Amino acid sequence: MQLDPAQLRDAFGDDPGEVTVAAIDPDLRFHSVTGGVYRVHAEDGSSLVLKIVRHGHDEDPGALWVSGAEPDHRNYWKREWLAYDSRLLERLPGQLRAPRTRLTTEPSPDEAWIWMEDVEGRGGATWPTGDYDSAAFDLGTTQGSYAAGGDPLPSYDWLSRDWLRGWVDALSRHVPLLDDDAAWTGENAVFATLRERFADMWAARETLLAIVESAPSCVVHCDFWPTNLIAADDGTTVAVDWSQVGIGAVGHDLDQLTLDPVWMQVLPDGDLDALESHVLAAYLAGLRTSGFDCDAEDLRRWYAAAAACHYAPILAMYVDSLRDPERLAALEARHGRPIEAINADKARVVDRALTLGESLL
Repeated sequence: MQLDPAQLRDAFGDDPGEVTVAAIDPDLRFHSVTGGVYRVHAEDGSSLVLKIVRHGHDEDPGALWVSGAEPDHRNYWKREWLAYDSRLLERLPGQLRAPRTRLTTEPSPDEAWIWMEDVEGRGGATWPTGDYDSAAFDLGTTQGSYAAGGDPLPSYDWLSRDWLRGWVDALSRHVPLLDDDAAWTGENAVFATLRERFADMWAARETLLAIVESAPSCVVHCDFWPTNLIAADDGTTVAVDWSQVGIGAVGHDLDQLTLDPVWMQVLPDGDLDALESHVLAAYLAGLRTSGFDCDAEDLRRWYAAAAACHYAPILAMYVDSLRDPERLAALEARHGRPIEAINADKARVVDRALTLGESLL
């Protein structure tokens, strides 16, 4: 990688001397909007993180994470860069924060670079349950400040809006698989009992989305799962990967603290009841700390509807993906577990998402 000496001086605030560059999670499958994430070390031992975002090419224009060219696209390629460049993320209220921006550049029309703080702390992949409490509380203080009117909502046209509707729409292409009996055999047989329940939920998706959207508006992250979170040494929760940031609803981000750790095998065999209990209570406390006096039952309704719309529709897409032996093998290699164990966890997550949705219908 060729790094411009002038940009290095601007990013580090001084001449960093000879630098070394190391890819962060080089084996991670990046989406087409991410060109790479790197840690850049200076001679004095200091370091920064460089993230490259791009308008990538997608062979499948209907893919879930297809790169969007327009600001109103659910996965607009330049959104995260704009969030840092505008300093929106440095003005977040409450106790949630993003890495501090050091420099933003645009090397080409289809590529933009974000130089940011290399946050010191514990990554979410290693968290005990207590850190989930802290992250949920900090998220609540930030989103509660918007919901209570203490901070005005940003109005940038590049912020995501109706993100969850876009997610549901993008997954609709897989729903016809419900009628394909052959798809629900073999490794996928564990999901067969969920088919009818998912079909009922899919029919009621507009009712559930309306419940989500009835909650007060706030700034949402939309990818608030543990590997995007750091329990920073300064006592704050730091969220990275703001590529989906936008205007959404109170409670919208919570299911990625309660369900995604199990779905994505951060906490294999994790206790969904315990996660839900800790996260909802802590988030509610954070909302109230920022002046939004939310009723616990209202919060649970908003959370339940969002979780149902977010995770239940993944079922058909996941079953579809496992019909490819290469995808199945890659999943086992990534998580270091047999597909039977992975599928058992994913079935538990979808079952919980359906149960949450059914409680509202």
